Amino acid sequence: MSEEWATVVVVAEVDEYELVSGLLWAAGVAGIEEIEQPDGRIELRAGCRAEVIEDVRRSLTERWSLDVERTEGDAGLDEWREHAVAWRAGERFVVVPAWQPPPEWITGADIVLVVDPDRSFGSGSHPTTRSCLVAVERWVRPGMVVADVGCGSGVLAIAAARRGASAVHAVDTDPRAVAATEANAQRNGVGARVQAMVGSVEQLDAGRHDVVLANIGAATLCELAPGLCALVTTEGVLVLSGVLDTQTAAVIDAHGAFGFVPAQLERDGEWCTIELRRGDGSD
Repeated sequence: MSEEWATVVVVAEVDEYELVSGLLWAAGVAGIEEIEQPDGRIELRAGCRAEVIEDVRRSLTERWSLDVERTEGDAGLDEWREHAVAWRAGERFVVVPAWQPPPEWITGADIVLVVDPDRSFGSGSHPTTRSCLVAVERWVRPGMVVADVGCGSGVLAIAAARRGASAVHAVDTDPRAVAATEANAQRNGVGARVQAMVGSVEQLDAGRHDVVLANIGAATLCELAPGLCALVTTEGVLVLSGVLDTQTAAVIDAHGAFGFVPAQLERDGEWCTIELRRGDGSD
Protein backbone atom coordinates (compact mmCIF):
# COMPACT_ATOMS: atom_id res chain seq x y z
CA MET A 1 0.00 0.00 0.00
CA SER A 2 1.37 3.45 -0.94
CA GLU A 3 1.89 6.12 1.69
CA GLU A 4 -0.58 8.97 2.16
CA TRP A 5 0.90 12.35 1.26
CA ALA A 6 -0.29 15.93 1.52
CA THR A 7 0.72 19.45 0.54
CA VAL A 8 0.89 22.05 3.30
CA VAL A 9 0.37 25.61 2.05
CA VAL A 10 1.64 28.62 4.01
CA VAL A 11 1.81 32.27 2.92
CA ALA A 12 4.55 34.35 4.55
CA GLU A 13 5.91 37.87 4.35
CA VAL A 14 9.18 38.25 2.42
CA ASP A 15 11.19 38.87 5.60
CA GLU A 16 9.80 35.71 7.23
CA TYR A 17 9.58 33.11 4.51
CA GLU A 18 13.10 31.74 5.11
CA LEU A 19 12.20 31.14 8.76
CA VAL A 20 8.94 29.46 7.74
CA SER A 21 10.85 27.34 5.23
CA GLY A 22 13.30 26.31 7.93
CA LEU A 23 10.51 25.33 10.32
CA LEU A 24 8.89 23.26 7.59
CA TRP A 25 12.13 21.41 6.88
CA ALA A 26 12.66 20.85 10.60
CA ALA A 27 9.15 19.41 10.93
CA GLY A 28 9.96 16.80 8.29
CA VAL A 29 8.57 17.96 4.95
CA ALA A 30 10.00 16.35 1.82
CA GLY A 31 10.23 19.39 -0.43
CA ILE A 32 9.18 23.01 -0.69
CA GLU A 33 8.10 25.05 -3.71
CA GLU A 34 8.21 28.85 -3.29
CA ILE A 35 5.78 30.98 -5.33
CA GLU A 36 5.84 34.78 -5.28
CA GLN A 37 2.36 36.28 -4.89
CA PRO A 38 1.07 39.46 -6.58
CA ASP A 39 1.12 41.25 -3.21
CA GLY A 40 4.83 40.44 -2.73
CA ARG A 41 4.33 37.70 -0.16
CA ILE A 42 5.67 34.18 -0.68
CA GLU A 43 3.48 31.07 -0.87
CA LEU A 44 5.30 27.96 0.33
CA ARG A 45 3.90 24.62 -0.83
CA ALA A 46 5.48 21.79 1.16
CA GLY A 47 4.97 18.13 0.34
CA CYS A 48 4.99 15.77 3.32
CA ARG A 49 3.84 12.39 4.52
CA ALA A 50 0.48 12.57 6.28
CA GLU A 51 2.05 11.52 9.58
CA VAL A 52 4.09 14.74 9.60
CA ILE A 53 1.16 17.17 9.30
CA GLU A 54 0.59 17.55 13.05
CA ASP A 55 4.29 18.31 13.60
CA VAL A 56 4.01 21.01 10.94
CA ARG A 57 0.93 22.46 12.65
CA ARG A 58 2.69 22.62 16.01
CA SER A 59 5.68 24.36 14.42
CA LEU A 60 3.71 27.05 12.59
CA THR A 61 0.26 27.77 13.94
CA GLU A 62 1.35 30.15 16.69
CA ARG A 63 2.38 32.69 14.02
CA TRP A 64 1.14 31.43 10.64
CA SER A 65 -2.01 29.81 9.35
CA LEU A 66 -1.79 26.86 6.98
CA ASP A 67 -3.95 24.87 4.61
CA VAL A 68 -3.58 21.16 3.92
CA GLU A 69 -4.28 19.68 0.49
CA ARG A 70 -4.48 15.91 0.32
CA THR A 71 -2.46 14.37 -2.51
CA GLU A 72 -3.80 11.53 -4.60
CA GLY A 73 -1.17 8.89 -5.30
CA ASP A 74 2.20 10.42 -6.23
CA ALA A 75 0.77 13.51 -7.90
CA GLY A 76 2.98 16.54 -7.50
CA LEU A 77 5.35 15.01 -4.97
CA ASP A 78 8.43 15.60 -7.08
CA GLU A 79 7.62 19.09 -8.36
CA TRP A 80 10.09 20.64 -5.89
CA ARG A 81 12.93 18.94 -7.77
CA GLU A 82 12.42 21.35 -10.65
CA HIS A 83 13.33 24.23 -8.33
CA ALA A 84 16.31 22.61 -6.60
CA VAL A 85 19.67 24.23 -7.29
CA ALA A 86 23.27 23.61 -6.34
CA TRP A 87 24.34 25.54 -3.25
CA ARG A 88 27.55 26.39 -1.44
CA ALA A 89 28.36 26.00 2.27
CA GLY A 90 31.53 27.31 3.83
CA GLU A 91 34.56 27.84 1.64
CA ARG A 92 34.67 24.53 -0.23
CA PHE A 93 31.51 22.42 0.02
CA VAL A 94 29.07 22.52 -2.89
CA VAL A 95 25.92 20.38 -2.74
CA VAL A 96 24.59 19.39 -6.17
CA PRO A 97 21.22 17.65 -6.74
CA ALA A 98 21.97 14.26 -8.28
CA TRP A 99 19.60 14.83 -11.21
CA GLN A 100 21.40 18.02 -12.31
CA PRO A 101 24.81 18.61 -13.93
CA PRO A 102 27.45 20.36 -11.79
CA PRO A 103 27.22 24.14 -12.20
CA GLU A 104 29.89 25.95 -14.19
CA TRP A 105 30.94 28.05 -11.19
CA ILE A 106 32.43 25.06 -9.31
CA THR A 107 36.21 25.36 -8.92
CA GLY A 108 38.91 22.71 -8.69
CA ALA A 109 39.29 23.44 -4.97
CA ASP A 110 35.63 22.70 -4.18
CA ILE A 111 34.41 19.49 -2.51
CA VAL A 112 31.32 18.51 -4.48
CA LEU A 113 28.62 16.49 -2.70
CA VAL A 114 26.14 14.90 -5.13
CA VAL A 115 22.96 14.12 -3.23
CA ASP A 116 19.57 12.65 -4.06
CA PRO A 117 17.59 13.21 -0.86
CA ASP A 118 14.58 11.04 -1.76
CA ARG A 119 11.09 12.37 -1.04
CA SER A 120 11.42 11.78 2.68
CA PHE A 121 14.27 14.19 3.37
CA GLY A 122 13.95 17.19 1.06
CA SER A 123 16.73 19.05 -0.70
CA GLY A 124 19.01 19.37 2.33
CA SER A 125 19.37 23.13 1.82
CA HIS A 126 17.98 24.03 5.27
CA PRO A 127 20.04 26.81 6.95
CA THR A 128 21.09 24.40 9.69
CA THR A 129 22.53 22.01 7.12
CA ARG A 130 24.62 24.83 5.70
CA SER A 131 25.88 25.71 9.17
CA CYS A 132 26.67 22.07 9.95
CA LEU A 133 28.72 21.83 6.76
CA VAL A 134 30.67 24.87 7.90
CA ALA A 135 31.32 23.02 11.18
CA VAL A 136 32.44 19.90 9.28
CA GLU A 137 34.87 22.06 7.35
CA ARG A 138 36.14 23.58 10.60
CA TRP A 139 36.57 20.44 12.71
CA VAL A 140 36.89 17.28 10.62
CA ARG A 141 40.44 16.24 9.72
CA PRO A 142 41.86 13.18 7.92
CA GLY A 143 41.82 10.03 10.02
CA MET A 144 39.08 11.14 12.40
CA VAL A 145 36.09 9.03 13.41
CA VAL A 146 32.79 10.90 13.03
CA ALA A 147 29.18 10.19 14.04
CA ASP A 148 26.11 11.59 12.29
CA VAL A 149 23.03 11.19 14.50
CA GLY A 150 19.81 11.66 12.54
CA CYS A 151 21.57 11.34 9.20
CA GLY A 152 18.59 11.95 6.88
CA SER A 153 19.93 12.02 3.31
CA GLY A 154 23.49 11.54 4.58
CA VAL A 155 24.87 14.85 3.36
CA LEU A 156 26.79 15.55 6.61
CA ALA A 157 28.17 12.02 6.84
CA ILE A 158 29.33 12.19 3.24
CA ALA A 159 30.89 15.62 3.78
CA ALA A 160 32.85 14.28 6.76
CA ALA A 161 34.11 11.35 4.70
CA ARG A 162 35.07 13.66 1.83
CA ARG A 163 37.03 15.75 4.36
CA GLY A 164 39.07 12.64 5.12
CA ALA A 165 37.35 10.97 8.07
CA SER A 166 38.48 7.35 8.20
CA ALA A 167 35.09 6.16 9.45
CA VAL A 168 31.66 7.80 9.67
CA HIS A 169 28.91 6.11 11.70
CA ALA A 170 25.51 7.40 10.57
CA VAL A 171 22.27 6.53 12.39
CA ASP A 172 18.63 7.42 11.90
CA THR A 173 15.41 6.00 13.32
CA ASP A 174 13.87 6.00 9.82
CA PRO A 175 15.00 3.08 7.61
CA ARG A 176 14.44 5.28 4.57
CA ALA A 177 17.12 7.65 5.83
CA VAL A 178 19.57 4.79 6.17
CA ALA A 179 18.82 3.68 2.60
CA ALA A 180 19.23 7.24 1.28
CA THR A 181 22.51 7.69 3.17
CA GLU A 182 23.91 4.42 1.84
CA ALA A 183 22.93 5.27 -1.73
CA ASN A 184 24.38 8.78 -1.55
CA ALA A 185 27.60 7.56 0.06
CA GLN A 186 28.09 5.14 -2.84
CA ARG A 187 27.25 7.92 -5.30
CA ASN A 188 30.03 10.06 -3.80
CA GLY A 189 32.62 7.28 -3.65
CA VAL A 190 32.73 7.02 0.16
CA GLY A 191 30.51 4.00 0.69
CA ALA A 192 33.35 2.03 2.27
CA ARG A 193 33.82 4.66 4.99
CA VAL A 194 30.19 5.55 5.77
CA GLN A 195 28.33 2.94 7.81
CA ALA A 196 24.61 3.70 8.10
CA MET A 197 22.42 1.99 10.68
CA VAL A 198 18.82 2.15 11.87
CA GLY A 199 18.68 3.50 15.41
CA SER A 200 20.08 6.33 17.48
CA VAL A 201 22.92 6.95 19.95
CA GLU A 202 22.53 3.48 21.46
CA GLN A 203 23.92 2.01 18.22
CA LEU A 204 27.23 3.88 18.56
CA ASP A 205 30.32 3.22 20.66
CA ALA A 206 30.86 5.64 23.56
CA GLY A 207 34.03 7.72 23.68
CA ARG A 208 35.10 6.86 20.16
CA HIS A 209 34.11 9.82 17.99
CA ASP A 210 36.26 12.88 17.33
CA VAL A 211 33.30 14.82 15.92
CA VAL A 212 29.61 14.10 16.60
CA LEU A 213 27.04 15.77 14.33
CA ALA A 214 23.35 15.98 15.27
CA ASN A 215 21.03 18.15 13.19
CA ILE A 216 17.75 16.99 14.72
CA GLY A 217 15.97 19.82 16.57
CA ALA A 218 16.20 21.30 20.04
CA ALA A 219 13.77 19.02 21.89
CA THR A 220 15.42 15.84 20.63
CA LEU A 221 18.91 17.21 21.28
CA CYS A 222 18.00 17.89 24.92
CA GLU A 223 16.47 14.43 25.28
CA LEU A 224 19.56 12.75 23.80
CA ALA A 225 22.11 14.92 25.65
CA PRO A 226 23.50 12.11 27.87
CA GLY A 227 24.00 9.76 24.95
CA LEU A 228 25.40 12.40 22.60
CA CYS A 229 27.94 13.60 25.15
CA ALA A 230 29.03 10.03 25.85
CA LEU A 231 29.97 9.47 22.21
CA VAL A 232 32.67 12.15 22.09
CA THR A 233 36.38 11.56 22.69
CA THR A 234 38.11 13.60 25.41
CA GLU A 235 39.29 16.24 22.92
CA GLY A 236 36.34 15.84 20.57
CA VAL A 237 33.66 18.22 19.32
CA LEU A 238 29.88 18.01 19.51
CA VAL A 239 28.00 19.85 16.72
CA LEU A 240 24.30 20.38 17.49
CA SER A 241 21.81 21.93 15.09
CA GLY A 242 18.16 22.32 14.15
CA VAL A 243 18.00 24.95 16.91
CA LEU A 244 16.27 28.33 16.82
CA ASP A 245 18.09 31.21 18.50
CA THR A 246 15.43 31.22 21.22
CA GLN A 247 16.22 27.56 22.01
CA THR A 248 20.00 27.89 22.15
CA ALA A 249 20.31 28.41 25.90
CA ALA A 250 18.24 25.31 26.70
CA VAL A 251 20.36 23.11 24.43
CA ILE A 252 23.62 24.49 25.86
CA ASP A 253 22.38 23.92 29.42
CA ALA A 254 21.32 20.32 28.66
CA HIS A 255 24.81 19.44 27.43
CA GLY A 256 26.55 21.65 29.97
CA ALA A 257 25.30 19.24 32.63
CA PHE A 258 27.76 16.72 31.14
CA GLY A 259 30.74 19.07 31.05
CA PHE A 260 30.37 20.56 27.57
CA VAL A 261 30.65 24.28 26.86
CA PRO A 262 30.33 26.30 23.62
CA ALA A 263 33.40 26.55 21.42
CA GLN A 264 31.60 28.23 18.51
CA LEU A 265 28.11 29.40 17.57
CA GLU A 266 27.27 29.44 13.85
CA ARG A 267 24.16 31.49 13.04
CA ASP A 268 22.12 31.61 9.84
CA GLY A 269 19.09 33.86 10.14
CA GLU A 270 17.07 32.75 13.19
CA TRP A 271 18.83 29.37 13.34
CA CYS A 272 21.88 28.47 15.38
CA THR A 273 24.38 25.59 15.18
CA ILE A 274 26.14 25.01 18.50
CA GLU A 275 29.67 23.57 18.61
CA LEU A 276 30.72 22.32 22.05
CA ARG A 277 33.81 20.87 23.69
CA ARG A 278 34.59 19.64 27.17
CA GLY A 279 35.92 22.04 29.80
CA ASP A 280 36.42 25.65 28.82
CA GLY A 281 36.18 24.99 25.07
CA SER A 282 39.80 25.90 24.42
CA ASP A 283 42.27 23.85 22.39
